[in-house]
Amino acid sequence: MVKRIITYTIAMTILAFGSAFAVQSNLGVSPMGSIPYVLSLVINHNFFTIGMISTMKFLLFIALQVIILGKEYRPIDTIQILFAFIFGFVFDFAIWAISGIVFPFGYVGQLGLLLVSIVLIGIGLTFMIAAKIVPMPPEALCLAINKRWPRTKFHIVKMSLDSSLVLIALVLSLVALGGVYGVREGTVIAAIAIGKIIPLIRKIFAPIVKKVSQ
Repeated sequence: MVKRIITYTIAMTILAFGSAFAVQSNLGVSPMGSIPYVLSLVINHNFFTIGMISTMKFLLFIALQVIILGKEYRPIDTIQILFAFIFGFVFDFAIWAISGIVFPFGYVGQLGLLLVSIVLIGIGLTFMIAAKIVPMPPEALCLAINKRWPRTKFHIVKMSLDSSLVLIALVLSLVALGGVYGVREGTVIAAIAIGKIIPLIRKIFAPIVKKVSQ
């Protein structure tokens, strides 16, 4: 269990840095980061950082899990709360740490940052899954919906949640900021590419993934 917790924490840190690179690319953040990014611009307060708002969003997702599952909610899943705060803190640190990184060559450089983001997020998710502790709150919410209503398919629920978050972020951005912020072509690219790259990463790191998951 100690090995798995350490692996999960490291993987979550990699995921946070991957999310930060997406912000730095300025080509649009991932669907999960879209609302926190837009809200951080709307509120524009030092306390309500992207990481802090991400934590608050995760806490909302955990509360929804409790409501949906009721007595079927597992006590072990409350550890998501701890990881939600850790992720928010590391996310803010990662944004600060890479704030000076700028790839040359203009738009091509931005695509380079986005590629780094996708690879890091893929690695992070791969090892978080391998650690077999708890999924991140967004995925846990999708699993809760799938468990409560078995006829729903996980990938459909996940796609619906991602699409809803992006739509809400777009509306917030247009209404509060008067334009589209945080949602661009990079959001779509990341949404498609991350799912495609995880099997490849799992294959590349197969021996390590096997040791972690045992």
